[in-house]
Amino acid sequence: MTARSLAVALTAAAVVSVPCTFAQAPPAPPKPAPEMAQLKPFDGAWSCEGQMPASPMGPAQKTKTSVKSHTGMGGFWQVGSVTMAAPPMEGMFHITYDSGQKKFVMVWLDNMGGYAQQTASGWEGDKIVFTGEGNMGGQKMQARDTFTKSADGATFKHAAEAQMNGQWVSMGDETCHHPAAAPAKK
Repeated sequence: MTARSLAVALTAAAVVSVPCTFAQAPPAPPKPAPEMAQLKPFDGAWSCEGQMPASPMGPAQKTKTSVKSHTGMGGFWQVGSVTMAAPPMEGMFHITYDSGQKKFVMVWLDNMGGYAQQTASGWEGDKIVFTGEGNMGGQKMQARDTFTKSADGATFKHAAEAQMNGQWVSMGDETCHHPAAAPAKK
């Protein structure tokens, strides 16, 4: 190897190694928004009972529902499943905090082809209200879900509403209990 080719090779090696010397460490993976801690009251297994009023969706009837909810997907989502025994229905929800909107975002899917995306600003006292667009039975409508937690965290109430003909109409109300905290039957 000539002196000239050795100099070129050393220069090339130095140029290639310089970026490695100044390369930055890869960015740290993102962390869940601290606001996600506000969803902890939903964690657990819940037994719910309530009623659905008569509506275009069907006759009035009592409801029995089980809900399982937990923090998942690396802490970025509250993940839940809903199984309604009467009337039969299955659904899933995912809730996250969108730092850009500064709102919670809930996505709902069910076994009847229904879906919704709603947002909430956060808890106001003991209530959090999600509003947005829902799709049910091929119809788009505004939807509102209000969750009210008890002071001791043993129960919460859920009220579902849809806007029909310009008015909010109840789609059902339920009271949910942790099975261990369920009231004794008389």
